[in-house]
Amino acid sequence: MHEKIVEILIFVLNEVRKSNKPIGEIDFKALERKGYTQSEISTAISWLYERLKPEREIAERKPDFRPPSFRILHPAERFIFSQEAHGYLIQLRELNILSDHELELVIERAMLSGYEQLTPPEIQSIVSSILFTSVESFDQRRGQIMLGGNDTIQ
Repeated sequence: MHEKIVEILIFVLNEVRKSNKPIGEIDFKALERKGYTQSEISTAISWLYERLKPEREIAERKPDFRPPSFRILHPAERFIFSQEAHGYLIQLRELNILSDHELELVIERAMLSGYEQLTPPEIQSIVSSILFTSVESFDQRRGQIMLGGNDTIQ
């Protein structure tokens, strides 16, 4: 179910960007016609509002304010992602669905997965696991798998 919510988030944020409409004015009937349930749509919108609560204007920002660059993948990382999957990651970052830190977590989990040439659906699964993990279950590092240089296990 979480993968469908990520798809809905992409749809909604693309609509906000291209039509310059507030989220409340988007036609959600189009999503229902595509087969998404009311529950999935509501969950996606709730997540979006909760995530952007302190900074709602980020979802509706103009393209002029986009970050000037995107993280370059190391050759070993490029081996893990198909071109489509890498493009999917760029799209998620540009739409602010993933923060820089969450993007690093996706790359880290993909690297540790042992797979080669991951596809967008496989990346979507990793993304949804990061985005929808309960906040209570981990600290502000958002579920980081590997320890940093100064981290300790308690």
